Amino acid sequence: MRAQIAVTISIAILMGSLLVPPSVIAAPPVEGTGNGVADLGSNKKSVIVKFGTTGTGPFVISPVYAKGKSPTPWVETNGPLVGSVFSEKHTSALVGARVVAPDQWTVQVAPLSTAPKVSTGTTPLVFKLPKMLRGDSTRTFIFQGNGEIVVFPISARGMSGFPVVSTSGKVKKKIVLPRGTKYMSVTGVGSWKLRK
Repeated sequence: MRAQIAVTISIAILMGSLLVPPSVIAAPPVEGTGNGVADLGSNKKSVIVKFGTTGTGPFVISPVYAKGKSPTPWVETNGPLVGSVFSEKHTSALVGARVVAPDQWTVQVAPLSTAPKVSTGTTPLVFKLPKMLRGDSTRTFIFQGNGEIVVFPISARGMSGFPVVSTSGKVKKKIVLPRGTKYMSVTGVGSWKLRK
């Protein structure tokens, strides 16, 4: 009888895990200390790469693809820092993240659908708009940092658009987000805000 109950419970757990779409499950975080490469599996779809570092020195995180490419870093700044970046579907699978850091760090791949619904922040972040835009929409983007700032829209299908902000220093600018925008990526360190 106990064996039967155990088998029933195991099947129920297995069936429950099969009912959850794989696209909503984030991979477990990869942890490290100092310079290293985080193994992120094989990601052939657009994803969010979440990261964090406790160190106070230089911090660089760059994508690693299955086929030899020399991509530019996602983030190149100083820690401590917690945030996320967008990794678009590529001809070569995203398999890792190269990290340069003086201290502990974490890296995690997550589905685009897990992006938070926010309109303000202080670090690089991929976030979700309240709803997908049915037409072009004008917003105001404000940045109070001193370094580089790049902002671009992302469609519901995980395709990035042209940057609507790409500069350095303080910004207060009217931007036009195209129809179909559901997510946005902000890469910059400093207080930022998106408002209607």
